[in-house]
Amino acid sequence: MVKFYTVMGLAFLVVVSVEMAYPQDAGLILTAAPRGDYAAESATYQPLADFLSKATGQKVTYKFSDNWLTYQAEMQKGKYDIIFDGPHLVSWRIYHMDHVPLVKLPQQHVWVVVTSNGNNEVANINNLAGRTVCAPAPPNFGALTLLSLFTNPARQPIIVETKSWQDGFTGVTSGKCKAAIIPQSNWKKFDPEGKLTKTIYKHRPFPNQAITVSSKRVPPAMQQKMRAALLSDDGQAAMKQLREQYAKVGNVVEKLVPATKEEYVDVDLVLKDVRGFEFTPEKKIIGANR
Repeated sequence: MVKFYTVMGLAFLVVVSVEMAYPQDAGLILTAAPRGDYAAESATYQPLADFLSKATGQKVTYKFSDNWLTYQAEMQKGKYDIIFDGPHLVSWRIYHMDHVPLVKLPQQHVWVVVTSNGNNEVANINNLAGRTVCAPAPPNFGALTLLSLFTNPARQPIIVETKSWQDGFTGVTSGKCKAAIIPQSNWKKFDPEGKLTKTIYKHRPFPNQAITVSSKRVPPAMQQKMRAALLSDDGQAAMKQLREQYAKVGNVVEKLVPATKEEYVDVDLVLKDVRGFEFTPEKKIIGANR
């Protein structure tokens, strides 16, 4: 009898331990790629967390991310349930973590590489091998897109890390960098008449940043409920700060729109050489079928 109760006691402890590690009422964690300070990011994403909690009946908690290393590691471990970030990370989660895209910024995302009008050394993208290019540090989408254009490791640009797209543009006009990779919308805002800079490369359009949810934590019925809520007038109002962030850099974001899995196919391949982002050999080939 004693043995029976001991076994039952152990079983009880195991159940309690599991419940403590994964409490049923823990709710969902919302986060976004690290970009600003706590006050600014909370002002943007806390209203969204509050709205989703109310709209779905499921508690949603916003978690601030203050650096890329932690954000990347926590994301890869599946610590976040609802995420807003760039298309390469969206794509990777869709095809490697079974995330589902809900809504996205409507404009296509286009990268341009620019150099100063007086720079005669750099006529095309190939001239940047061994030369300085202003860009945020990887895994920034722009930096990775640029590096993906240079397949020979011995002949790549030298990345000069910048904190913002404005810094990259200023780096070019000041002579700090021979070129910079910048979203086209930002470049048009910084130099609308092309008096200071010129483009030497324009990448094919990508889908824009999006919100994805974990299919392991958010079942299909809840996914549909979230998408409908976000697309409603109240949902768009909850994303007002987010929309205004992107309006400041030349985008017109009246509303976020539905996002689909198919439009993000292969965008993640710019991450193929970044530590922590796992790929099978066939998925390291640009254009591989999925």
